[in-house]
Amino acid sequence: MKGFIVSLRRARDEDLVVTILEERALRSYYRFYGARHSILQLGYLIDYESEEESRYMPRLRRVSHLGFPWLYRRNRLMLWQRFVALFEPHLRDTETLDPFYFRLLLDAARRWDRQNPRRIVCECAHALLDYEGRIHEPTDCYICEKPLGEEIALMQALLPAHPSCIFGSALPREKVEDFFSTGKTTLLDDNEVDYLYSIVGKGF
Repeated sequence: MKGFIVSLRRARDEDLVVTILEERALRSYYRFYGARHSILQLGYLIDYESEEESRYMPRLRRVSHLGFPWLYRRNRLMLWQRFVALFEPHLRDTETLDPFYFRLLLDAARRWDRQNPRRIVCECAHALLDYEGRIHEPTDCYICEKPLGEEIALMQALLPAHPSCIFGSALPREKVEDFFSTGKTTLLDDNEVDYLYSIVGKGF
């Protein structure tokens, strides 16, 4: 089995509860003395076996790390861990998953060392919201429901609004429309991408 570690929680002593985004499920496993093993890190892609334990939860066994070349670049690793951590609260109450989420992370991980990670995060967030049918076209303000102007602010889950309605910064309308229609950050400069990244970081 393969999956991305999206959450780690201390149990007792040095044991861990490890939540893994698998291809078709989000599952939690118990790992005895897991805190001693550097292989169990947020964001890592691992290969493992499951030992079912009916009294509590399945145990994580025979774990091996499937690494990427950028893992030893501290800044990229930190950005990756922040991104991956968004998935656990978003998918927490879902019993079975479409492979879309696992493949989205896998594709992002493969591109992480070749592109600006913040751009990848923004584009992945758009792809996720689009897949879930939650893209709100930037025509009317989500707060007051009146037509938007030439400057558009964004809320959590990329909801469009008037800057005055949320007392926030904004992006030019044409750039927001391009991002919403293409899912690409090509027209956005780095400062605009940083703004968009800060919105995505609030959650899906």
